[in-house]
Amino acid sequence: MSKELLDIDVTNAPELARVAEEVKATNTPRVLSRNSEPIAMVVPIRERCAPQGPTEADIAATMSSAGTWADVDAEALERQLREGRSDHRPTPRL
Repeated sequence: MSKELLDIDVTNAPELARVAEEVKATNTPRVLSRNSEPIAMVVPIRERCAPQGPTEADIAATMSSAGTWADVDAEALERQLREGRSDHRPTPRL
């Protein structure tokens, strides 16, 4: 659920602009209060990182894992999985 945020121009509000610049510079949220009651929060906007593709190391690691199941006995593996999934507990009385 994404809501469209209302843009407020702080060009003519120097104190609010100062707070916004401080939040941006320190990357730390600030709470705005009135009579010791919090009424709003100013938070820094995170810049989105550009999506990156896999690195050469990622590709090499993936390619090196190909065929690693070649020495596994498939029938023994299936038997172990079946035994591990079986339920040996008695049926509870309701």
